[in-house]
Amino acid sequence: MTDSLLRRAQHSLAPLQRRELAQALEIAGADPVANVVPLMHLEMARDSGVTPTSMWAVRRRAGLRAELVALVWNGANLCPVLPADASEESEAMRAEVAAAAVGRLTRPAAIVGPSETVLDLWGRVEPWWGPERELRPRQLSMAISGAPVRVAGVDDAGLALDAVRRATLDDYDLLLPACVHMFIGEVGYDPLAHGRAAYEERLRFLVRSGRSFLQLGTIDGRREVVFKAEVGAVAGGVAQLQGVWVHPRLRGRGLARAGLGGVIDAVRRSIAPTVSLYVNDFNPAAIRAYEAVGLARVGTFATVMF
Repeated sequence: MTDSLLRRAQHSLAPLQRRELAQALEIAGADPVANVVPLMHLEMARDSGVTPTSMWAVRRRAGLRAELVALVWNGANLCPVLPADASEESEAMRAEVAAAAVGRLTRPAAIVGPSETVLDLWGRVEPWWGPERELRPRQLSMAISGAPVRVAGVDDAGLALDAVRRATLDDYDLLLPACVHMFIGEVGYDPLAHGRAAYEERLRFLVRSGRSFLQLGTIDGRREVVFKAEVGAVAGGVAQLQGVWVHPRLRGRGLARAGLGGVIDAVRRSIAPTVSLYVNDFNPAAIRAYEAVGLARVGTFATVMF
């Protein structure tokens, strides 16, 4: 796609400018659950005074002016903040953003966000960015803004369970294997074999920031992580949980439900009043656990992994 062709389009894609930050925050903040990742980076830019180079502005031309109308975050993952309706204006915007993305953006590790937008965008860029490693077209976006339902009756016989709490760096050697096991099961490859330093630094950052939660217990006489979850993104009064995991030998005993109640309470007290997550539609056990503690579906996500 040449610059001359892009200039003839009604919508352009270019790096976000500092002067546009307030409007960008308003656009992403219209749906903080759906847009929590790009909104987080915009809030960091507002607080630090440094606009990230991975935040791209979608501008609509009107005579000699150009108005900011949408956003694309293109970090490790690409997260579009684009309209999903069927209007001619929105259709043109998505088509022109897709064309510009092929010419100007590096293919990310994944495209993640509201399903209609992600799947529309993927259909347009697939000839250049495909094939995908995996497509997950239907993931339930869920949220809770009140107190969770505290589920009792966990079968902890012989486990000597501790209370759910924030992880510390003293827990790191126990926490890392649990996180890696979760990542392999969810994403499909070992993160320690593909950028170990970056993965471990991210985990340490979450621990230092008070955004990693765990529960320890005794399995065969050894202290191990039996439940864990992280707050992967925080913005706009929303904390997005990621990496929810129960030790594989202990699944089906209610540990996720009980643990989530403790995590949601702690997150709502000290991080953000709304807690969200998204879950694959082919994981009914996880969906039942989330519903049991009071998380309700608020939308549908999709993920394209490369």
